[in-house]
This record gives sequence, C-alpha cells and structure tokens, in this order.
Amino acid sequence: MLTLNNLAVERKKRKGKTETFSVSVSPETRARLRRAADRAHGGNVSALIEAIAVEAERHESLAWFLHRAPPIDEREYEAFLKEMTTPRRRRSKAA
Repeated sequence: MLTLNNLAVERKKRKGKTETFSVSVSPETRARLRRAADRAHGGNVSALIEAIAVEAERHESLAWFLHRAPPIDEREYEAFLKEMTTPRRRRSKAA
C-alpha cells in the first residue's frame, strides 16, 4: 500500500506477463518521470511508461487518420471551429 497526499492507495497488479528492460535518460528526465509517476500513478513509473506507450499509439493513429483525411476548405474549417467553440445552451428541465 502506498500513501499519496496522506491517502492510502492500493497498487494495482498488472494483467498478464511483464518484461523488465533498461532505459537510459538524463538525470533531469528521470526526475521528471518520477514526478509525473508520483502525480498520476502513485509513484509507479512502470504504470507511467504504460500510459506513455498508449498515448504514443493514440498519436500515431491520429497522424495516420489526418494524413489520409480529405482536405477541408476554409469555410468548412471556420464552421467547424465556430461549432466547437460556441458554448452550448443548457436544456431546460421539463416539469
């Protein structure tokens, strides 16, 4: 059991087989990884690396999609931005 900001946190067991490997990074990068693991994964650097790998796959998938997407003209792009940035109205609750 770990403590995080005075809260008890149970370590989650990884599903399936795991492998151990070595990575060489600068001391500054090691410290940044440790701080990120402390913030987001209860100090578990392995869990942080798993999350980084998942995010890398997401970025790769998005790049693949955007590379193959048809071009969008300026009017369509402006309409999209307007739709995405305009606050939505809240629906009134029916009585």
